[in-house]
Amino acid sequence: MDSREKNFLSVARELIYENPFSPYRQLLLWAGCAYGDLEDSVKHTGIERTLQQLRDGGVYVTLEEFKLQSPIVRLGLTIEPFETDFDNPFLMGKCIEGSTSGSRSRGTRVQYDWDFFAEEAANELILYETHGLSGLPSALWMPRLPAMSGIHNFLLHIKFYKPFDKWFSHLGEGMVPCAVRDRLALAYIVWLCQMFGLHVSKPEFAAIRDAGRVAAWLAETKKNGGGVLKTYTSSAVRVVQAAIDEGFDISGNVIFAGGEPLTGRRQRFIQSAGVKAFPRYVATETGLIAAACGNGSHPDEMHLYLDRLALIQRERIPAIGGCAVNSFLFTTLSINTGKILFNTEIGDFGNLTSKPCSCLFGDLGMNVHISEVRSHDKLTGEGMTLLGSELDDIVGAIIEAAGGCPDDYQFWETQDEKGVSKLNIAVSPALHTLNERDFKEAILQKLCDKNPGATITSQIWKQADTLKVVRAYPEMTKGYKMLPIMKNPQACSRE
Repeated sequence: MDSREKNFLSVARELIYENPFSPYRQLLLWAGCAYGDLEDSVKHTGIERTLQQLRDGGVYVTLEEFKLQSPIVRLGLTIEPFETDFDNPFLMGKCIEGSTSGSRSRGTRVQYDWDFFAEEAANELILYETHGLSGLPSALWMPRLPAMSGIHNFLLHIKFYKPFDKWFSHLGEGMVPCAVRDRLALAYIVWLCQMFGLHVSKPEFAAIRDAGRVAAWLAETKKNGGGVLKTYTSSAVRVVQAAIDEGFDISGNVIFAGGEPLTGRRQRFIQSAGVKAFPRYVATETGLIAAACGNGSHPDEMHLYLDRLALIQRERIPAIGGCAVNSFLFTTLSINTGKILFNTEIGDFGNLTSKPCSCLFGDLGMNVHISEVRSHDKLTGEGMTLLGSELDDIVGAIIEAAGGCPDDYQFWETQDEKGVSKLNIAVSPALHTLNERDFKEAILQKLCDKNPGATITSQIWKQADTLKVVRAYPEMTKGYKMLPIMKNPQACSRE
């Protein structure tokens, strides 16, 4: 925190201004901002104010531009970057690699440096210390490789010498193609930990229907003072429901929930079993973003990790919902980052406030709070995220092949009474030739065929029965515009 401005300028100088392939370099020079100008502005006005001024001057990258769905176009400037142009050139040959589902054939590639994991481990340890959880046993319920979420958390806990006692995986071995080197790497890490005296649990398959096994672990742990579970928010809801159904007492435990918003409804349901629910905010492109405040007034109020990120907002109108949102623009402050972000959208928006706090985060000066985080132009279910345009391409092609048109379907993103996310695809009743079951299976199969990230999404959505097909006419906004995606439309009551 003491070196925050120095770190920001180091990233700007070494990863942007000295990198001839950086799209941010072209944007900054186009806006008339040389490195000396940036340094002078940060000295006099600070990082966030400098970023806001640059944003107003056209120095930002939208989600579509970052995902290479459209070129970066400003007045008199057009940039058509390659995916590698957003990468940290220093990481070649000394990193591990993952990817998002993305809209490209391979997804968006993201590299992770070992020093980056070390930085994140320090942030995660602060979270555990803040809530007094450092000495408790812990478990993880996230997918194994090739998914990144599981191995990401696995490595963080190893770094601060508190590996998970149990790793439950939504995916079983062989369910999703995994490179031999990745399987060998995991085995090597487990062996190496044992050499250093750390007991490390290998991932064991626990499908969504097996939530009772995770609940049983929490019930057993409760007998010895409680434990901590890290999982996706919908999976947390399923664990609590399984505990209720099977008569397990899991009170006194803690669940860190991420991947989806921890809404008031979800938090109330989880806490009805005597379990504390705290949010975490993580993205593949950024790593850790924010984590739970113990004094928050919102269910998902979190402290932004200001030591490694800067965050401002920009108003935009997304495809989902049709109303203006204050989209988050992230800037990375770590020289060890895999993806370089400079006023860059990752598809999220929410509330951003600055206020003092008496918790450990506040003592460290991390006084920026995030709450009510939601996604724009993305669809999220069971912790899996896809761009709305990606799913729209798949569904639109199937509808067209069945004799329909783009106005014959619409996505409805909803939640059930416990807060579990569902994605309804409303198909016009006039499209008689479409078989609902075949339609749903074709969508999941085409997702499965795209890339490893989309394959993982397909597998988990199939387990959870996330996709639903309903026969209803697409909804219109008050302005008589049909949006491709609607959040909690009134028409869902007709399902």
